[in-house]
Amino acid sequence: MSGQEELRAAEERMRAAEPSRGLENQVPPDEEIEWVVKQDLRTAWFSLILHKIKILVTMLVVGFVAAIAATAAVGGIVGFLTFLVVAIGAPGGYIAYKYYYLKNTDIEYAGTDQQFIEYKNTPSTTRSESLPINRAKDASYRQDRWDKLLDTGNIYIQGIGRAGNLSIKDVPHSEAVHRMIQQQIAETEQVDDIAAGQAGGVRQGAVGR
Repeated sequence: MSGQEELRAAEERMRAAEPSRGLENQVPPDEEIEWVVKQDLRTAWFSLILHKIKILVTMLVVGFVAAIAATAAVGGIVGFLTFLVVAIGAPGGYIAYKYYYLKNTDIEYAGTDQQFIEYKNTPSTTRSESLPINRAKDASYRQDRWDKLLDTGNIYIQGIGRAGNLSIKDVPHSEAVHRMIQQQIAETEQVDDIAAGQAGGVRQGAVGR
């Protein structure tokens, strides 16, 4: 399969993808979802693993120093308990929390016939951001080393004037996503800042579910 065929196949999959109920609730009744893609959280998992190693090493050193100080001040049992709490308990609790947080986090991006949407649902917050297509100036594309390894990428949509910007991060089929966004922007007549005063810019806030 050629590169162009792969892009078209990826586009078809994203156009056929079903949005979550939360994302679907962010779309007004008079708009139609044209594509949906989920953020690939493997980048976050890799960052967590690297961070976990640094946390473990740091807390082991801190725990050892704290245990020595506690042993000298109070006694051996207290020093041992201090080591367990600081060197083992603290990083273990942090890792468990981050695992739970990432496992229960969903980040989706969608393009309707009128706007680009980011929908983020985590254990602590639920929110959405949107940028009207007629207020989008351009979309740039970027892959770093991790993205190339995981076959993901980032798209940065630049808004016009006060409209703000919208970032689409760590998504699979990122080249296809970028191409669809560019096509939507090219096919839409952009409005100036005066007209944008009525249309609004990037909208964001908490979302009720």
